[in-house]
Amino acid sequence: MYMQGGPGIFKGDLYFYRVDGDLRDKIKTIDTRVCPLYLLTGEYDFSCTPEDTLRTAKQIPGVEVTIMKEVGHFPMSENPAQFRKYILPVLDKIS
Repeated sequence: MYMQGGPGIFKGDLYFYRVDGDLRDKIKTIDTRVCPLYLLTGEYDFSCTPEDTLRTAKQIPGVEVTIMKEVGHFPMSENPAQFRKYILPVLDKIS
């Protein structure tokens, strides 16, 4: 049986996100001419702060960054109407 949660699962997730999944040394290789990249971060996001996003974006030529006002880490749940203002223009660009 597969478990999504339970003892040790969250600790393993954190290890992956902070150690195994650390791709900071690879982000410079992203070619936004081949695959456009849009980074949207909520102004109240504490796990991926606007400062984190802007620091990452500085390493990726051609990236588009938007700091979304009035939302945090889960903008689609926190303020769907506000999130739509930010996501719809991106969807228009990629469609």
